[in-house]
Amino acid sequence: MRKFLTLTGISIQKLMYYKTSFLLNLITPFIELAGQFLLWNALYGLQGGSPIGGMARREMLTYIPVAFALNNLLSWTTENALSREIRNGTVVARCIRPVSFISQAVAEMSGAAIVQGAVNFSVVAVLFAFFHKSFVFPGPGAAAVFVPCMLLSVLLRILVIEVFSLLCFFTTGHLGISWTRNALCNFFSGALIPVSLFPGWLAGLTYMTPFPYMVQIPVAVLLGRELPAGLFWTFFLQIFWIGIFLLLHFCIFRRIRRNMNIAGG
Repeated sequence: MRKFLTLTGISIQKLMYYKTSFLLNLITPFIELAGQFLLWNALYGLQGGSPIGGMARREMLTYIPVAFALNNLLSWTTENALSREIRNGTVVARCIRPVSFISQAVAEMSGAAIVQGAVNFSVVAVLFAFFHKSFVFPGPGAAAVFVPCMLLSVLLRILVIEVFSLLCFFTTGHLGISWTRNALCNFFSGALIPVSLFPGWLAGLTYMTPFPYMVQIPVAVLLGRELPAGLFWTFFLQIFWIGIFLLLHFCIFRRIRRNMNIAGG
């Protein structure tokens, strides 16, 4: 744990060293947030303020910033750091350190998530404070359950990114894999459109994947909305998918190490 925390601290320092890039990565995603507010506000205006897909305007306006905060904990640069290292060969540094490969990846992305998360949830808090009449405020019980659900969702997202990044060992490029992962995560996690608004058959298929447990499910817990599998099974499924991606990591990485030669010293 001490080594993990040290690596997390190093990751935070590295992110904040290049101040201009750091600030741009923090601020740029909020343009997307403003666009989502304008879009959904216009859609509810066309509906005369009536619910869309069973979600009232205040519920949707609450869903948008919380989903945004969860979905944008990692910048594009951070998500693709491991992929780029694999393609340019600098990944060998990770392989010779006295810390497991996966611990390094999780620590690096955790450091980035801590910094970006502090900014994201600060913005959400400011929005709730100044425009409180437009939002639904969760009760203390829902907020207490949301915290562990959110932490599991972040860990799951980090492991998904790490496993997809390992696939770059078997390709000649990384952008195709990154774009595919990003598209799957953004759409099926509920970051762009709540999964509850999907057609019934598509929502059912989506809940059989790990993606909604990254955004849709934690926000539903916070809003007190009905969960597809109940609270206990929701936590179980999050842990189950975390275990699946840990297993995938070890299977893929074992094959990688069998075919990897590291020379030099």
